[in-house]
This record gives sequence, C-alpha cells and structure tokens, in this order.
Amino acid sequence: MGSTITAFYGTEKFESVDIKNVVSGKIRNFKTDGAFIFIGYVPNTEFLKGKIELNKWGEITVKSDMSTNIEGIYAAGDSTAKRFRQITTAVGDGTIAALATSGYLNELNIKQKQNSLA
Repeated sequence: MGSTITAFYGTEKFESVDIKNVVSGKIRNFKTDGAFIFIGYVPNTEFLKGKIELNKWGEITVKSDMSTNIEGIYAAGDSTAKRFRQITTAVGDGTIAALATSGYLNELNIKQKQNSLA
C-alpha cells in the first residue's frame, strides 16, 4: 500500500505501468496486461447529510432490500454501508434496489387505485 501507479503504457494493448514508491519516490516500470482501478473508500455522499441516514463514515445505511430510512428512497453500490466494494456487488445491489423500487411503486399504484374507488 506504499505505492501508487503514475502512468499506464501501451499502443495496441495495455503493456505496463509506472509504480511510484510514495516513501522513497523511486519509480519502476512493471510489465502487465491488466489493471483494476481503485478510487478509494470515501463515498461521495456529503450532499445527503441531514437528508438521509448515513453512518460515521458517510456511507448510506440500507436494509437488505436496499431501502433507506426514508420510504421510497433506495441506494446501491459503493455509497452504501457494506463490507465488500466490487463492481460485482454493486451490480447485485442495483438489481435488488431496482426490483424493490418496482415493488414499492406497484404497491403505491394499487393503493392509489383503491383510494380513487373509495
């Protein structure tokens, strides 16, 4: 964890990266044909403070159906409070949130129709 990638190289395909040691400043080139990009652990949720429940790290608190503390509001992906942050888990979260949202909207529609008949 004491290094950072400073450059990506390749013409027809990805070939290598420059890796900089953050302590010594030394840069070395590393041959590779793939890389996973990691952007960090701090969620971009500052705009939600005071509007939706966030934990002490600024992550959105959700239930198993990805619903938040506000009825009808769902969240998914890396902005939510969860242990593992990978694209595969974010895709799963998105699917759960979409299906739960659809169910919520269908229930609202049924209630609205029932109220208009009463």
